[in-house]
Amino acid sequence: MSERFELVCVRHGLTDWNEDGRLLGRIDVGLNDRGRAQAEAAAEVLGALPVAAVYSSPQRRTRETAEPIAARLNLDVTVDEGLDEVWLCEAWQGKTVAELRGDEDLERTLDDPMHRGGSIEPVADVAERAVAAVERIRQLHPGETVVAVSHGDPLRTILAHYLGMPLAGFRRLAVDNGSVSILRFGRRRARLVHLNWTRSLR
Repeated sequence: MSERFELVCVRHGLTDWNEDGRLLGRIDVGLNDRGRAQAEAAAEVLGALPVAAVYSSPQRRTRETAEPIAARLNLDVTVDEGLDEVWLCEAWQGKTVAELRGDEDLERTLDDPMHRGGSIEPVADVAERAVAAVERIRQLHPGETVVAVSHGDPLRTILAHYLGMPLAGFRRLAVDNGSVSILRFGRRRARLVHLNWTRSLR
């Protein structure tokens, strides 16, 4: 595998549900005005990079984040289902954590990130499919820079995996809405060269 492959991880911009603290799962919610501004800010910065391809989760909010980035680079957006959001049961979608307090599956998931229940996709499964997506992308784009627009938890599992972190600690990584994090791959390992950049941090 070539040195210098770079994976630019972009979390989708804000939605109204993000701002309300509601769990989205795979409900197809679009960006709000702040989220669209975040997508444009990411596009402005990433337009200066030699990006070879732009990949996105299937969700509307990720595609709406990826599209201005791809347009700035004169590229198309390729959807990869491995980058999709964590699956949630219908009963959890649109609810806040406070509204779900007392739900046994929720409480166990909050206590133990590695918990396997029936209400949320296990994080080990999220990591397996998200990392598999990255490996597919690396095979297709050796030595190139690629943008992957996804969601908070899938991106955290990708970063944790390539940094050699225990997966149980994945939520310690800050990956805010609209943020950019960059992994640079060498012959032996990946290095994190940027984490959680947003325009407000510039």
